[in-house]
Amino acid sequence: MAKAPLRTLRNTDFFELYQTLLTRNELSRAQAETLLAAAVLFLNNDNPDVAALGYRIVVMYANLTGDYIPLYDVAIGRGFMPIVNSVQSGMAAEGEPSHFFPEYFSSLLELFEVDGAVFTQQQLDLGNFFFEHHLTDVTVTAPTSYGKSELISGFCNQNLQSNICILVPTKALLAQTKQRLLRKRVAGDNRQIITHAEMFQGGERKFLAVLTQERLLRFFIKHPDVNFDFVFVDEAHNLLGDDSRALLLAKVIILQKRRNPAARFKYLTPFLVDQKNLQLRYAEIEPEDYKVKEGLKTERFYVVDCREGETVQLYDQYFDRFAQCSDVAFDDEIELILQRAAKKNILFFNLPKKIEQFMRAFLPQNDIVESESVTRVCESISDFLHSEYLLVEGLRKGILYHHGSVPDIVKLYIERAYTEIPEIRHIVCNSTLLEGVNIPAEKMFILENKKGPRNLSKSEFRNLVGRVCRFNEIFSGETGNLRMLEPEIYLVGNNAYLDSQANLKKFIKTVTQVDLKLQDEIDNVLLEERLIEDDDTEERKREADEFLENVLPGTTGLDVARAVTPVGRACFLNNISEIEVLQHEVEIQVALDGLTEPLQNSNEVMALIAGAFMPFLKGGSAFDILRRLKEENAQTFYAMLIDWKIKGASYAEMIRNFLRYWEGMGSDEVYVGKWGEIAREGSYRQSWVVISEKTHAEQVNLAIVRIKEEQDFVDNHLLKYVELLHDLGKLDEDLYLQIKYGTTNQDKIRLMNLGVNSILAGKLIDNYSEFVDVQPDEGVVEFRPELIDRMRESGENEILVFEAGMHLGLTHEF
Repeated sequence: MAKAPLRTLRNTDFFELYQTLLTRNELSRAQAETLLAAAVLFLNNDNPDVAALGYRIVVMYANLTGDYIPLYDVAIGRGFMPIVNSVQSGMAAEGEPSHFFPEYFSSLLELFEVDGAVFTQQQLDLGNFFFEHHLTDVTVTAPTSYGKSELISGFCNQNLQSNICILVPTKALLAQTKQRLLRKRVAGDNRQIITHAEMFQGGERKFLAVLTQERLLRFFIKHPDVNFDFVFVDEAHNLLGDDSRALLLAKVIILQKRRNPAARFKYLTPFLVDQKNLQLRYAEIEPEDYKVKEGLKTERFYVVDCREGETVQLYDQYFDRFAQCSDVAFDDEIELILQRAAKKNILFFNLPKKIEQFMRAFLPQNDIVESESVTRVCESISDFLHSEYLLVEGLRKGILYHHGSVPDIVKLYIERAYTEIPEIRHIVCNSTLLEGVNIPAEKMFILENKKGPRNLSKSEFRNLVGRVCRFNEIFSGETGNLRMLEPEIYLVGNNAYLDSQANLKKFIKTVTQVDLKLQDEIDNVLLEERLIEDDDTEERKREADEFLENVLPGTTGLDVARAVTPVGRACFLNNISEIEVLQHEVEIQVALDGLTEPLQNSNEVMALIAGAFMPFLKGGSAFDILRRLKEENAQTFYAMLIDWKIKGASYAEMIRNFLRYWEGMGSDEVYVGKWGEIAREGSYRQSWVVISEKTHAEQVNLAIVRIKEEQDFVDNHLLKYVELLHDLGKLDEDLYLQIKYGTTNQDKIRLMNLGVNSILAGKLIDNYSEFVDVQPDEGVVEFRPELIDRMRESGENEILVFEAGMHLGLTHEF
């Protein structure tokens, strides 16, 4: 069976013996010996899937019997030194006689230690590869937990004389990434870490930038003569997509390479089949490739279909077979979670609306936890937002939720609370977890198998389940447990949240069977491997080419149309892609030329955006979110939101304002977007609710999610029009600053450009200025460590204390 694939094994009787181990039944001595003998054969097989099955058998045997010697031996041979260290530590703690050559292996372990942690052989190889190729382009494909974040911070520390950009996929990761860099920075590294184009003040001083693709484009426009020496692209598989953000990511990489051909790119991703699929048009980036092939974890996948009242089935991804592992059948998903939950659990959904629906069903089945830390967290969120926020009710029972409509700073705060406070056992979340959010968890329950409108792909599913049992949890000296080498993933059939047509057994086979071929789905028209074979892709590529040529002429080498008006050029520079710019730029320019004086207030701004730009939106439902600005009441609403920002309204004040606004609307039907329950007359979308039918608590929760979503709409959609009008001199300077920052105070603006929440920025300048050192000429703001104690002495909300600590690189104490 030298190179026999798994299908040969599937045609034998071996599964009957293997199933005993799989379902954790008691093994006889003869069964154990046969399984271990088979594992040795499999481990030496040339087929990687067969070899992985051999390792799986050894792991399951060790955890079932408590005999870790075979796993110890296999781990040494494979360079899985964290396992070697854990087993050796466990034997020493239990007073067992040491294993073969203990002193030799103790010395060997020292070779695998990095900053106090024991690495695997491939983790060391990855670090060496990265160091050896620091002057070249590279692609690193490695699962979560393999230390990609440490690669970034280590590289920055080794290249102190370089401008380095870290491109992250979401705004939520800006603060997290910046904090990691601050914690890991070496003595003498005084480079500013910028998260906004406006933070950079020019000059020769080197700097680090943590930016999204939107912010990098803005950086290009604001600082056309400044280049990066190195660019890290985190979650680089996002380049493969066909959405507008994937396209913009490709555009900014091409522009950066065109502006500085010497720039080197470091692609980091948890999954990628073939690195050539990331090759971009118009950019000569040919990375060296490193792909992690070792796997220390071997997942156990359970299918529990509560819709059918079936018993718990365990799917084995090697034999492609189901095994009944319990006589128990669960009538509903809540009963399953309550009985099978571990100390820390991830409960996964697709839609935020389903998350909160589940919370309301799950909370009555749980008791309030006794914890002073939890009580303080609840008090902080109640004061910052509202005491009737569903998140507060959940936290009281050790359950929190996490989705895109939770305010950003609160999201960061509760992620840390979940990590640090043992009484918080469950985090209910959606795909925001897929983008680099690192939290502890032992088990995962998947109650929706979708991301957006389609099923999770094999790669997305692997990335998701990789969030469970991270290395630092398995091998922690205090709480580590080798049983977590077998993460338990439950795919849960339910009537309340799952698509009624979902076939869970078919799905689990599709995404986990180890010998099913993985493929990269290449949809981005700026990728070399994307075929341009129909009118739609040809049109999208034409638009992308026009963008590149209008932002940086000569980028594509193609003869494409160029903007002829100031507003046309400004549209390209501000990434206004929802309008056929070249077709309508003259008409828009005429509308702007009719403006003789700069705009003076938010109502005038909204009216001009609606009148000059909205008539020329492209067709299709994707732009309906902007199309509604044609309505006068929508213009008035967003002008009101902007005015709240200018007045510096707190979240609590905005919640009260929202409730009053709904009460005074004169209509019982309130637009709430994706949180809606009914379709208004003339519409097929369920985007409205009857507000009078909602309790006060329900209204509060609707207000919180809508404030976050409307703030995101202003930041992501409206603000680029404000930037354009400012660039063209159509906006009063003070009004521009007030719309963008909510203030004209330059010290507060510098703090916000540093990434500080506007509420905290106001407090720091107004109340704690002696602890804030603003250096305008250098574009630097520094906080003094005493700030945290003073804020606590003054009784500031712990969320604001937490945020201030983040900017100091501190870990919050709950």
